[in-house]
Amino acid sequence: MAGNSLLFVSDRESFIIKSIIKTLESHGQECLFSTLDMDKIMALKDRMGTVVYLYIDDKNDIDPVVCNYLRDLCLDNDYELFLIGYKDDIAELKESVFKTGVTGEFYRPVNAGQLSEEILKEADKEATIGHKKHILVVDDSGTMLTTIKTWLEDKYRVTPVNSAMNAISFLTKEKPDLILLDYEMPVCSGPKFLAMMRTDIDCGDIPVIFLTGRDDAESVKSVLSLRPAGYLLKSLPKEKIVSDIDAFFAKQKLQ
Repeated sequence: MAGNSLLFVSDRESFIIKSIIKTLESHGQECLFSTLDMDKIMALKDRMGTVVYLYIDDKNDIDPVVCNYLRDLCLDNDYELFLIGYKDDIAELKESVFKTGVTGEFYRPVNAGQLSEEILKEADKEATIGHKKHILVVDDSGTMLTTIKTWLEDKYRVTPVNSAMNAISFLTKEKPDLILLDYEMPVCSGPKFLAMMRTDIDCGDIPVIFLTGRDDAESVKSVLSLRPAGYLLKSLPKEKIVSDIDAFFAKQKLQ
């Protein structure tokens, strides 16, 4: 389970990092700091929250191996990752390491006070997201994942994964409130994934709604024994899909 602390990572603990952390802590925000060292970051993993700031002091001291680890840590756990540095340095790192997974950028030179205000705004946003119901969307279509995330993210915290195997890996770390599951996927289909879920003591009771293009009666009947919480067609309009998910959580609240 993630903590509430913001994690700042840099090749060195510079004056600007100390100033930012001091300002944030004066506003009651918990902060952690680690040099760009894999062992030190791993040691803080259970205490850190879901937001990480990588401060690029000297790009020549940035270890790409540790950056790869930090990138994968954020992607695997759906953490927010912000880069702080000179615009050219950030562009170079994004080209070589952080091609995906970067939530936002802050360019140097920075004013510690102003940057601290921006960081506090992001922390407040994350705290609000933390109170939202969490939906895991499992679909091998990147377009569908993006579409569903866009439709739902105003009301819900949405984590998209592109395969059943990635969903299994995610469930070892976190338990969502609902899973939206595609029916047809390569390697491991939606029904096969749900059958495996139902035998697991830790995640077997997570509600699952199929979100699929399969509209034949046989496909629906074949998964009834797996106790899905619903069966929605991808062809339905946005309003219908969102309202059905809203109705599911409203009904759950009354139970």
